[in-house]
Amino acid sequence: MASTKYTSSEENLNQIIAVFHEYSHKSEEEDALEFSELKGLISKEAPGFTEHLKKENISVESVFKKADLDRDGHMFFPEFLLVLSLMGIEIHNKYHEDNGPEGPDGPEGHGHTHRHHH
Repeated sequence: MASTKYTSSEENLNQIIAVFHEYSHKSEEEDALEFSELKGLISKEAPGFTEHLKKENISVESVFKKADLDRDGHMFFPEFLLVLSLMGIEIHNKYHEDNGPEGPDGPEGHGHTHRHHH
């Protein structure tokens, strides 16, 4: 059987999946996160997001409740993608905060606005 060749972007997604599984396998429901597992994952794997939540006075519990769409107390991977999108938005905003609206290689001062509708 031939092995799958992934692009670097696909490999990055595989890393995210591996981290999800690392934390989800700690409980009885092997392919879902419980609240304590999500809290540990965010704390250890996304400290910048943890700081953002604290700064905005948002609890990990409220994030879990919003993402647990079926309210079963378990966060399966599709639900985790909602949390991941919040992380992505914060990392994206931080990137522009650190590098300007067009990133480290973009021209400065030409009137470009970078708007987000969140």
